[in-house]
Amino acid sequence: MSDSANTHSGAGLAVPRRILGFERDAAGEWIVHLDCGHRRHVRHRPPLSDYPWLGDAAARAARVGAEIECGRCGRGELPDGAAVYRATDVFDEATLPAGLRRDHTIRAGSWGRVEVLAGRLRFVMAALAVDRELAEGEHAIIPPEVPHHVAPLGPVRMRVVFLRAPAPDIPPGS
Repeated sequence: MSDSANTHSGAGLAVPRRILGFERDAAGEWIVHLDCGHRRHVRHRPPLSDYPWLGDAAARAARVGAEIECGRCGRGELPDGAAVYRATDVFDEATLPAGLRRDHTIRAGSWGRVEVLAGRLRFVMAALAVDRELAEGEHAIIPPEVPHHVAPLGPVRMRVVFLRAPAPDIPPGS
């Protein structure tokens, strides 16, 4: 599920994520499962991509827990199957908590969707070069653990919806 058109200005920066496990696709290429809920193909094709540990089961196992970049997080793409589990109250320019107005993060494993119900809101995620105005009916996706904040631009009504990706189905012994 992609929400990048509603989230980012096209910066497409990568976010470091932890490897949870590995599997092969139908063509025999390696896919890593990441703690953000995304899956990513990884290929050892020097000099473009250098992952010599892919060819050795013990070396792959040793990489579980290590970081690798996730471009899909940088583009603000929700993981496939992400589902809503909670939402905040609706806030206006007077009730918007101070904590949302300053940089803060969403915990590991959770995603956010800032929804503007009326008015305009500034959404800033400096680490991913995002600084944009959201108008009524628009939203922005917030990856886990990426600092961000919002600021009302006059009268506004907004809320934050929290989502989780399904647990990965990692084949044993990958």
